Amino acid sequence: MLKEQSIAPGFLKVKEKILVFSLLSVLAVYLPTIIHSQPITGSLVNMALVLAVFLLGPFTAVLLAVMPSFFALASGLLPLPLLPMLPFIITGNVILICVYHYLGRKNFFLVAIVAALCKFSFLYVSAGLLISFLPEGKQMMPLVSMMSWTQLLTALSGGMLAYAVLSFVKKKRK
Repeated sequence: MLKEQSIAPGFLKVKEKILVFSLLSVLAVYLPTIIHSQPITGSLVNMALVLAVFLLGPFTAVLLAVMPSFFALASGLLPLPLLPMLPFIITGNVILICVYHYLGRKNFFLVAIVAALCKFSFLYVSAGLLISFLPEGKQMMPLVSMMSWTQLLTALSGGMLAYAVLSFVKKKRK
């Protein structure tokens, strides 16, 4: 398990933090522009967020959580029907970050499940409520689908990928 003393944001030097942030930004922001598969990109974005929590700290992770959504909006990658979901997607990512930050060093696998369930629940309920308030709500049912089980699976797989990377980093530090 990744215990409290294993990975802490303070162990990286400034240059290493910049490099890690750059790499995680590429994963979270650039990769979705070339890979158009929600299961793949969602898992990698979630992995980047979890890694940011453990390697860079929660505030940097939140900055990273905002970047993919705004880049997708600015570059035209975000489908217009998803525009009203943007604040909820960002909030879902922040929820994931907060759960890992506050609980992540206890039992990583249990926390991965809790974090994924929290993000999934928030996005699923938000999408359902949002389409109930929009006049074209029935045409937006695919939105609810995108914000449901796929979100749960990508959050879980992102957490497991992050665990593998963090375990590797921990071994290399010794």
